[in-house]
This record gives sequence, C-alpha cells and structure tokens, in this order.
Amino acid sequence: MFDKHKKRLNNYNKILLIYVGLLIANIILYVSLIIAFHQDIINGLTNFGLINNIFLIVSAIIILGFISTRLPQFRKKEKGSIYEIGYLILFGIVSIVISYFNKSTEFDFIVMPLLDMFKVLSVMLIMTLIATKTKAFKGVISGHVTRKTIIYCFIIFSILGILSSVYYVNVDGTPSDVRNLIILISGLFAGPYVGIPSGIIAGLFKYSQGGATALPCAVATIICGIIGSLIYVWNNKKFPKTTHSAILMFLFIGFDMLLIVVMTPSYISITYIRNIYILTVFGSVIGMVIFSMILNETKRNKFSGISYEELKIKEMENTLDEFNDRIENLEEEIEELKNQKPK
Repeated sequence: MFDKHKKRLNNYNKILLIYVGLLIANIILYVSLIIAFHQDIINGLTNFGLINNIFLIVSAIIILGFISTRLPQFRKKEKGSIYEIGYLILFGIVSIVISYFNKSTEFDFIVMPLLDMFKVLSVMLIMTLIATKTKAFKGVISGHVTRKTIIYCFIIFSILGILSSVYYVNVDGTPSDVRNLIILISGLFAGPYVGIPSGIIAGLFKYSQGGATALPCAVATIICGIIGSLIYVWNNKKFPKTTHSAILMFLFIGFDMLLIVVMTPSYISITYIRNIYILTVFGSVIGMVIFSMILNETKRNKFSGISYEELKIKEMENTLDEFNDRIENLEEEIEELKNQKPK
C-alpha cells in the first residue's frame, strides 16, 4: 500500500507537499495567535480611531492607484502639462498622507523598524549580489556545478548566514533578522551540498548566541536549509519562480514562529512573535523577491552574450529534461498498473 503511494509522488507533488505542510503550520500558528490576542483583536475592532486610520489608508491607496494608472494616458495623448501637473498633485497627496499619519499615529514605532530592517536587508543583498558576480556563482547559474563552486558557495552562504545573525533589528529587546532568507536561498540556489551544511553552521551559531529562543531558531534554520535543498533537487536544480519562492519564504517564517510557540514558554513566545513576526516576514519576503529578480537578470545577461544556436541548444536541453521527468512518471504509473492484481 505504501509503495503505491510512494510511486505516485512525482517531484511536483513532493514540492506541493512541502508547501501544504508549511501552510498547515501557518494555520496552526494563526489559530494560536487569535486565541492569545483575541482581546486585543476585539479592542482593535471597537477602536474607531484605528478603523478610521485604516479606512483613510485604503482610500489613499485607491486614489493614488487610480491617478497613477490614468496619468500615462495623458502622456500618450501628448498632453504633457496635464501629465506633469497630475504627478505634482500625486506627490502632494503622498506628502499630505505621510504628514497626517506622522501626527495621528505612532509613525516612528511602525515605520522605523521597517526602515531598519531594510538597511539590514540591503547589506545582506549587496553582499549576495557581489557574490553572484564571481565565476563560481556564474557557474552555478549556467548549470556547471563543480566541487570548487560548491565549496565556494558553501563558504559564502555560511558567512552570510552567520552575519545575518549578527546584524539584526532590535525590537524591544527581541532580535529580528533575515537568517532564514539567506539559508533558504542557499538551498534553492546551490542545492543540498550548500544549503544543508550552511543551515547547520548558521543554526549552530544562532544557538551559540544563547537566549530563550535559541534552540527553536537553530532548529528552524537547519530545517530551512533542508527544505531549500529538497526543492532544488525536485525542481530539476532550478531556482523557483519569484512568486513561488516568495510564498515559500512567507510560509516558512510562519513555520519558524510556530516552532518558537511549541518550544518556548507562552509568555516568551507570544511577546517574541508580537514584536518581530511582521518585521521578519517583511524583510524575508522582500529579500527573496529582490534576490529572485537579481538572479533572473543575471541569467538574462548570461544568455544574452551567446549565439542563437547555443541558446536553442540550452532550451532544447531544458525541454528534454522536462520530458524525461514526464517519461519517468509515466513509467512509474505503468509499473504500478502492472503490479495491480486483476479483480
């Protein structure tokens, strides 16, 4: 019975199982948070000042979106003056909205941690971008993986994984970092020989820093490297699409938070998640999207310099790999049908 189910699991279904598992973990986390913060949620719903601010934010976004989508039409009609005046009005509205919320809400408390996280993220991504310009990284991008490139990538991502635990945003004594972002990228980009050992090193370093959440954070980091590596193998050694990788990053942060809930006392975990969950999601998901865009741009530049014949050969090789996977899945299904006993 188990053999039959095992044969049915092709690579796509295996990846899907990871996403579903992480989604279930996120649902459990959200249920736990709703139970823990139910009184705060009720107070928020009855706080008309908060509702008013949310309504104004949504209204401002709708107005700005409507204006920004209509302005290019004036430019196409060569009504340059209306186009320029429109954007002046647009910037004026943005300034008024920012000024209003700066006075009416705790603007610094909300925005400053996000800006600090963006600074941390920028440092990590700049280092990663520099690394992608090296010969070893270009070799991985083009599919020419050697022992030397694996060792080089392992060293780079291990260093970045350690640095991501050193550089963080402090929110009321709670550190928020992009450690899981770096480790997940290492697995998705370079595979198990880089993602798993880098995750172990970054996890052990995180554990060595101590703290109430050191153990769950270390465990999550190691699991992160394993998940990224598995998806790399099952996805034909290709980095996932931008949307897929961003969703994966979002779901894994929720899984990380759930581990903290399970492995630490509630009075610690709830405060921890309240302080850093949104901030960590922001930094990690934005970072994954930016890295994916950088990687795609690097691939385009890589293939822009080759001849048409070489590009066609590369496309045919990719197509052949896809057909080989399909043939393998069909062979497994045929074998399963042969092994079934006739009624």
